[in-house]
This record gives sequence, structure tokens and C-alpha cells, in this order.
Amino acid sequence: MLLLLVKVLSLDGGGIRGLIILEILEAIEKEAGQPIKDMFDWIGGTSTGGIIALGIATGKIRQAS
Repeated sequence: MLLLLVKVLSLDGGGIRGLIILEILEAIEKEAGQPIKDMFDWIGGTSTGGIIALGIATGKIRQAS
């Protein structure tokens, strides 16, 4: 049997709490030495998390910093 691992990043909404998500993701990127979008197969979220997910997926999140 072949097992397929899929790495999913799910980002929660919550308005201003999105800043905390961004800080955590930035720390993970620095520690890993690679962009978040390269670490996951699927990225999604709700509300603010969805907006952040779009920014990550399109590579535009740095422009907003």
C-alpha cells in the first residue's frame, strides 16, 4: 500500500489575531530557512486566515509587511 503524505497549513480567522499568525509564520520561515509556501502542499484559511493564505500562496505577503 502506498501512503501519500500531504502537508496542510490551515490558518484561523480572527481579525487582529492575524498579526500573531504572521509573526509565528515569519519565525518558522527563519528557523527553516525556506518560504512557508514551499513547506506545504495546501494552504487555506477562514476570514483573516484566508487572506493571509492568499498572500502566502501568491508570494505577496512580504509586500504587506
